[in-house]
Amino acid sequence: MDRGDQPLTLLDACAVVNLYATRAMGPILATIDGPVAIVDVVAHEAQYVFRGGDGEDARERVPVALQPFIDGSLLEIVSSDDEAELLTFVDLSQDIGEGEAMTAALAIHRGCIVVTDDRKASRVMLDRGVKLRTSPELIRVWSQRSRIPESVLLAALIDLRQRGRYEPPRSHPLRDWWDEIMGP
Repeated sequence: MDRGDQPLTLLDACAVVNLYATRAMGPILATIDGPVAIVDVVAHEAQYVFRGGDGEDARERVPVALQPFIDGSLLEIVSSDDEAELLTFVDLSQDIGEGEAMTAALAIHRGCIVVTDDRKASRVMLDRGVKLRTSPELIRVWSQRSRIPESVLLAALIDLRQRGRYEPPRSHPLRDWWDEIMGP
């Protein structure tokens, strides 16, 4: 797939954590149309997921290792020294965290798509005209394009819930899909 003719997709910190938590981040990134990146601030914010499972060590922290995705050309780290982007970052950081603010600033000025699962950051970015996606959307695209067996998809969603401590809110457009896969 030629990823260069599509807009850049930027992951914020919660999206990095959520995708990493699935244990399928590489295959998920590979199904995104266009190049995928994180801003340097996010690389420092997305530090760990939980071990997950049912044991006593379920809440033990496991470091997020992004280098294999960078080495595999699935992810790049970007930064900014552009004055307009930095001024937008400062403005946005009054309302949202630094990683989300820098991600949004680059998206605003560069026409990027942002993947976030943070409600407040989503509202702020939508108000600025940023095109958004969520981790569940990327996971669903991966499962459909790669024809992932339901058992593998279920395992990824359980990992997301246990290791990333995330499940889509009731208002999320894919909540019915999530509930159908997760079962009763």
